Amino acid sequence: MIVWKQDKLGGRRLGYWSDSVRRRRKELNLTQLQLCKRLGITQRHLSRIENGESCSGGLQMHIDKLLNNWTDEPELQMMIDYVRIRFPTNDIKRIVREFLRLNEDLVGYDDRAAFGYVYTVSLGQIKVYGSTPDTKLGTLVELRGQGCRQMESILLGRGETWYDFLDQALDRGGVIKRLDLAVNDMANLLDIPNLIQKIRANECISVMREYQGIVSGHIFHEDDEDIDDEVGTTLYIGSTKSELYFCLYEKAAEQHKKGLTTQIRNRFEVRLKNDRAAKAVEDLLCYRDEEKTIFGIITRYLRFVDARPGSPRLKWPTNKNWERFVGHDRQPLRLTMAPVPLDLNRTRAWIDKQVAPMQRVLHEIDAYWGNQETMNAIRHAPLTDKHRQLIDQYTVGAEQLENGLFKEATPESEQSKKDDHADQSK
Repeated sequence: MIVWKQDKLGGRRLGYWSDSVRRRRKELNLTQLQLCKRLGITQRHLSRIENGESCSGGLQMHIDKLLNNWTDEPELQMMIDYVRIRFPTNDIKRIVREFLRLNEDLVGYDDRAAFGYVYTVSLGQIKVYGSTPDTKLGTLVELRGQGCRQMESILLGRGETWYDFLDQALDRGGVIKRLDLAVNDMANLLDIPNLIQKIRANECISVMREYQGIVSGHIFHEDDEDIDDEVGTTLYIGSTKSELYFCLYEKAAEQHKKGLTTQIRNRFEVRLKNDRAAKAVEDLLCYRDEEKTIFGIITRYLRFVDARPGSPRLKWPTNKNWERFVGHDRQPLRLTMAPVPLDLNRTRAWIDKQVAPMQRVLHEIDAYWGNQETMNAIRHAPLTDKHRQLIDQYTVGAEQLENGLFKEATPESEQSKKDDHADQSK
């Protein structure tokens, strides 16, 4: 509740709320300068707010949201979240053995594949697709989100980085077919619903001509109990069929729907295909400056502004929040690795949600009738070769991989790796 106090001049001043701003800031051991930099306002403005002067309702909400979700983690992190590389060879074993350097005895085989290929060789979510010589498709390596995280575990175990991985791919004649670069917003710099409103208000300057805003949530019913009103918003800018488009979504809401938590508030993905993907990799390897690469792409195609009636649209000032997101007065962006070991967490989560409840029902029915039909069915279930390959993959020791794929690792900045390589080259 906001309580208004009368100042000496008869104007209205904010009461308890202003006091709470100062109190919460001090509890977080923040200076006014630290807070106002995150807010995008001057220190003088913040001081006046803390002393009870009025401010807009929108700014009040912004201050509350920031203080209630404060984190000392970097405001933005960049991750590689999807990679697809085609190699002009049908020797899939050579790619697995010499490029990915995986133990051939541990990889699984499946006679199904994507993108017109014939079969798949995989370890966890690291996928390699093979073809027949007459198709001239070569060999395709695909790393989706989880595959990228597992590949990072391998890279860190070898003391390598994404730069090494991409460099080695090009040295072997690899053609970059797709690359997704993700910016994780840890500090709520992006307000995606507001960006959708600005597009509708013609306050987005872009050469892209399409956008799609999607809001998901629950429809209320009278008999709902403890309804989860978490709403997730996704914004696509550009055609999803083109070689370059952007996808922005509320990562925290997405994870909440899955019953998970995350420190990532929002995510901005730059999705690149074919020539655009190849040029982005070339830029990364040439400059070794992830900030330059990803925000060079974003700012070239996109700018959010604040309308100024009577002024030419192209001269409208850049929106302050957007200006900060793309690099003004914030911490530098770093390419981050978030490795995960090879595990069955996703499968177990599916079992917990979908299979286990029904299995419990069957066990209770069996108990009532005094039999063990369900347990007998599980014990005698036939296992295919694919099932046995999974058992082999998930019961192998870490020493057999020689790269730490099964070891927990702490997210590490690519910058430290980059500095190490620079020192060694001197």
